[in-house]
Amino acid sequence: MWVEAVLSMLRVFTQSLSGILPIFLALFVLLMMWTSINSLRVHWKRPSNMTVTGPTLRYGKWLSTLNFLARGSETILSSYHKSSDILFAVPSITEYQVLVSGSEQIQQLGKCPTSILSFEAAMADRLNHKQIMLGFEHNDIDPHNSVPIHALKVLLRTNLDTLTTVIQQRIKEGLEEHLGSSPQCGETWTVSIFSLAKVIAGRVNNQILYGDDLAMDKDFEKASLRYGWDGAITMEVCRLLPGFIVTIIGPILMAWSGAMKRVGYHVTKLVNKRLMAHSSGTGEQFLDCTEFVIRASRTQRQRSPERLVQQMVALQFASAHQLPMALAWAITMLYKHSEYVQMLRKEIYDVEQEGHSYQTKELRLLDSFLRESSRLNPLDSLSVQRKALKPFTFSNGAHVPAGNLVAVPQQAVMSDAKYYADPDVFDAFRFYTPIESVEPTLRYTDVNWKYPFWGSLSHPCPGRWYASDLMKHVIVYLLKNYDVELVNPEACKSLKWTTAIAPSFETRIRMQIRKDGGLPK
Repeated sequence: MWVEAVLSMLRVFTQSLSGILPIFLALFVLLMMWTSINSLRVHWKRPSNMTVTGPTLRYGKWLSTLNFLARGSETILSSYHKSSDILFAVPSITEYQVLVSGSEQIQQLGKCPTSILSFEAAMADRLNHKQIMLGFEHNDIDPHNSVPIHALKVLLRTNLDTLTTVIQQRIKEGLEEHLGSSPQCGETWTVSIFSLAKVIAGRVNNQILYGDDLAMDKDFEKASLRYGWDGAITMEVCRLLPGFIVTIIGPILMAWSGAMKRVGYHVTKLVNKRLMAHSSGTGEQFLDCTEFVIRASRTQRQRSPERLVQQMVALQFASAHQLPMALAWAITMLYKHSEYVQMLRKEIYDVEQEGHSYQTKELRLLDSFLRESSRLNPLDSLSVQRKALKPFTFSNGAHVPAGNLVAVPQQAVMSDAKYYADPDVFDAFRFYTPIESVEPTLRYTDVNWKYPFWGSLSHPCPGRWYASDLMKHVIVYLLKNYDVELVNPEACKSLKWTTAIAPSFETRIRMQIRKDGGLPK
């Protein structure tokens, strides 16, 4: 009897497989056809009058793509050192990446009109906003991104001093919750640096973005952390697929855990509440980005509830990865180079004794430390990314056909001995300027062509002051309250995928509350 049952199950399975198999075969054939066509398209828009390096398409686009997925950042770095030109190109997934490293060419890239070289188009290709940000699109509703720029660069930046107390409180809460208990003398914890950074940054981000309404909401916190992962996975998968499949696969992947739906529910509820407060004249009391975005939205279309929700979710996704990664690298560098711990503690103590109202601004050594950490640990091999919407020719004759990506290979530039002495050596004093010096102070948030960590001179990251402020508060809190050591210094490696460079979850620290409970006298 059991034999008959097994045979019956096999027949059912075979019948079901016979119905599914043609669908998979059809999809496979379509994917192969798309890959072949895409390979030809990439070849047709090959740049000219510049060195083309990296893997070739000789053995097929699949092999070239696989190589770029696994070794994109390494390919760019080695190509930079091999090429004697200030412009060179490497084939990537769907285009050539034209990489610019000369001062004159970087300035041309930054100043080129967005109708020719577009940052928004480059990010749309990489992020797939519409799929992962509740339908958000860069369009004529806010063609110059004036809403997020004004909200972050002006309104948030000018209120950072006022927000100091609540930022410090959320850091303390996030850290203690992640450790699982309130600090006790003699107790030790061993934690992943990246996991710790994500929890702390996530808690503070929720406060800064949404205020008290959602900062302590456990369901929202859980959903927002998961949403960041869902979005990151979806955008990378969609980069490998043709557009007609993306419209199917993208929504399925984003709906899998339900996190984006829950985030959208909470944010929609908050936005409607704030709009009602504004209609009654009580909206100005809030100090968070939801309020700032509403204030910065000037037109009726910008102020529609749907657009405001999309804008807030877009800001949340933007801060969910870059900030925790930069913070994790800073913590890693701090305890990998522990010779700076006491120096930084002394600086914190001296600044506190001087009674400055906005203390993080006065921490010059810490500021230089963070700038050096980001120089050696950029979050992506590329910066100042622009998609060529129209053909573009640099002043030296290098020609970029439409459809290709143009960018600055920031990892290579910031590790070049032409621009930085002993570039592979971590020197926390590299950018330090004593207070008595007459030389201009170079801050962590400053942008120049040799330090494109924050983007271009003409369009730098508008949230960099908040990012810098948060990272300083976290480092100060750790230095004041904990003795920390790296558990496995040899694990201070990065995870690489295409051009992204992320800290490893395997890098861990051992933490113990400081016995003296404060800074050195």
